[in-house]
Amino acid sequence: MGRVTDDLPFVSVIIPVFNEEPFIEQSLRAVLKQDYPSERLEIIVADGASTDRTRDIVVSIQSEHANVRLIYNPDRIVSAGLNRALAGANGEIIVRLDGHCEYPTDYIRKVVQLRQRTGADNVGGVLEPIGVGYVQEAVGAAYYSPVGIGGAALKGGGKMESVHEVDAVHGGCWRRERLREVGGFDEEMVRNQDDELSFRLRKASGRIFQCSSIRVKYHVRDSFKKLFMQFAQYGYWKVRVVQKHPRQASARHFIPAGFVLLVLLTILFASFSTYARYGFGILAGGYLSALALATLVQVWPTEKKLWPGIMLALVTMHFGYGGGFILGWLRAWAGPLPSDSIFERTTR
Repeated sequence: MGRVTDDLPFVSVIIPVFNEEPFIEQSLRAVLKQDYPSERLEIIVADGASTDRTRDIVVSIQSEHANVRLIYNPDRIVSAGLNRALAGANGEIIVRLDGHCEYPTDYIRKVVQLRQRTGADNVGGVLEPIGVGYVQEAVGAAYYSPVGIGGAALKGGGKMESVHEVDAVHGGCWRRERLREVGGFDEEMVRNQDDELSFRLRKASGRIFQCSSIRVKYHVRDSFKKLFMQFAQYGYWKVRVVQKHPRQASARHFIPAGFVLLVLLTILFASFSTYARYGFGILAGGYLSALALATLVQVWPTEKKLWPGIMLALVTMHFGYGGGFILGWLRAWAGPLPSDSIFERTTR
């Protein structure tokens, strides 16, 4: 990507956080170690009323580094925090980072130079799911499964550099004025705000590029319960994205919901229909067999121990996303759930 040059623009790094105590210090210090000139860099952390030690950790680091700013995000959701950070940003370029990711020391320089080189409206790299212990290792591997639910950010190819156009990308690197031109982040979107923004950019003739050699480590959920809620929220809010931008919809968005709905219907009718019981058996047997085969091929022969965990993670992802998608359509028909519902607020 080249070396740091004198013509690099001033960059505002915006980081929305909520209850990121286990990761925020490591993430912030990684940003402070970037090889981008510190005098051309400001870091704005938007805290969504964390209930753990996230704010204390940021304040401690802020006392050591004048270019770190902490702002309060009373709305708590990510999109509102991003907009508050954007409103106070001084940089010509905006780079979004996440509190539960680890960034290489050349990340900011590379995305800035990639944006300059391509003239793209947004650029980013590839996520590498990581974790410690059996559950996180299994969840991380499930993201790579051919039958998993992973976006373009996880499917960036090998580690050799390739730059290609995509529909959406992890994080982001934009010109500040361009981001403001398209209206910033949609504050209705508790989840999927990146997805929704990417569509608006492309609708406004924007282009988004991904570089496969820019690798970001992503700490996956450490329990299947948290994983289920994460994907349920994704499915729930994907419905709103599809409502706002029907052209963005594709069959892959509806398949998990259709499958979950079919399973629920066969269970419902199984109590008084032999055909429904047979149907459920065929459906469940076929699904689990296909999942088992795909997972076995993925882990054989080096990671056989992960086989059960990956299968459980995939079932969790599929049913979480599908169930959330169904609930999202019910929301569209009956109205939003209460504001304190887990679907209407950011969780980690």
